Amino acid sequence: MPSTSSATTCPTRPRSGPGSTPSFPADPLPVLARLSGLFALAVALSGCITTGPLVTDAPTGEAAGYPNHTVAQIVAAVDASVAPVLSVAADGDLRVEQNGSDQSASFSLRTRLEDSTTVVVRGPLGITVGRALVTRDSVLFANSLQDELVIGPLSAADRIVPGASADARVVRAALGLLVPEADVVWSLSAQDGLYQLTGRLPGGAGSRAYTIDPALWRVVRVLEFGADGRQAGLQEASAFDTVDGVVLPRQVRLEGAGTTVSLEHRRLEVNPADLRLRFVRPEGYDVIEIE
Repeated sequence: MPSTSSATTCPTRPRSGPGSTPSFPADPLPVLARLSGLFALAVALSGCITTGPLVTDAPTGEAAGYPNHTVAQIVAAVDASVAPVLSVAADGDLRVEQNGSDQSASFSLRTRLEDSTTVVVRGPLGITVGRALVTRDSVLFANSLQDELVIGPLSAADRIVPGASADARVVRAALGLLVPEADVVWSLSAQDGLYQLTGRLPGGAGSRAYTIDPALWRVVRVLEFGADGRQAGLQEASAFDTVDGVVLPRQVRLEGAGTTVSLEHRRLEVNPADLRLRFVRPEGYDVIEIE
């Protein structure tokens, strides 16, 4: 089976000019939540849906040594399995559920994991309606429909994926490349061919529970809990595929702060030679700063 699946995607087009659209809510939201308004606009105008089957040719079966791995062995194995991934190009479908709405759009993501990530959101006929740039310390989102540029610290994304501002976590979560923290004291359990690591985060920031598939050495589920013990977030990865020799999920679900973002990666490329980050800061836009 080929390492990437062919799919018909919406054609790209240079940035469109501003259009007449409903207003966004008054309070600016962090990058992923802010994008949801554009997704709703795009799907309301008309649909642009990619086609093509998902493929799942990742390894199956029980991992050798299960259930006798130690915490250190599990963390090291997951870390080693994702280490070859330095950059990724992904194109696919996006669904956002927020405040009772349920909308979809298409997206393109380009990332250098240790540096920067761009996300392009497309509406009908492949028209670009928004672009986002995530750097080591900040988030920028250009809304080309309303000539707005939203700027804020990376910590704003914590409201969607708790801890997103640490080690490009929001990007790694979107690509199924999370690794349990090496400096956390984890408790280990094994059930149904999976491992679970549960532990409190440093500084009283809450706790996390990782579910790991040792057949893939991938995190398949993360539950986030706040300092009060209440669930604060969820990240799930599924439909795993072997892409350019690396196991990646085709489907990812991110929950947090009343927003659920579901990604379906139709096209994936690992460490592409011609990776281009698709963001140019626009001139003449209204600048909105968030904290």
